[in-house]
Amino acid sequence: MLSKISLSISLLLAIAVGYLLWNSSANSTSSHTNETVKVAPAFQGDSVKATVVAFVNGDSLNEKYRFIAEKSKDLEVKMKAAEERVQKAYGSRQKDYNDMIQYAQEHPDMPETEARALEENIAALQAELDGIQQREVGALKKKDIELQEQLMKRINTFLKKYSEERGIDYVINKQSEFQVLLYGNDAYDITSEVIAGLNAEYEAELLQKKP
Repeated sequence: MLSKISLSISLLLAIAVGYLLWNSSANSTSSHTNETVKVAPAFQGDSVKATVVAFVNGDSLNEKYRFIAEKSKDLEVKMKAAEERVQKAYGSRQKDYNDMIQYAQEHPDMPETEARALEENIAALQAELDGIQQREVGALKKKDIELQEQLMKRINTFLKKYSEERGIDYVINKQSEFQVLLYGNDAYDITSEVIAGLNAEYEAELLQKKP
């Protein structure tokens, strides 16, 4: 949830390319364009700044971050309500649909005009039933996307401040579902601090909303 495999690949490429550029000198020029090659700040000067990488356990974050827990419950409630609305809307429509299907099965020799009309009615009712479900599913998907965007904004904002204060260059996600980090020294595991900080911010927001 917090990161994708492509991010870790980009990190390795950035470090490798940056080192090559530094090693070839910050004042080197392109043989093709004669333009000065821009060297990343971390690789300028006589010594290369060591890259500081920390990681967050995404599974623990999903389990212990209060924002995720509460919003997940809210989404579950909305899903249940949507299912109830679909069932209610289906109501007589589902019965009519079943009756028409049964009638068609019991009268295979009906006139062609009647069969065509029945087929059109079945198709129209099926489209109506599909439309009801798609509207509810679409609304839930939209809500889920909005929550994901809120979550990423919260985490990224917090990690930016947290990392700047502690001199961290990159924060990688360690999670069973998206195993970006294959190994991590526990000395660089910032999960507990991140969860505590995120929960503190969220609880402060809730207190401000109280009358």
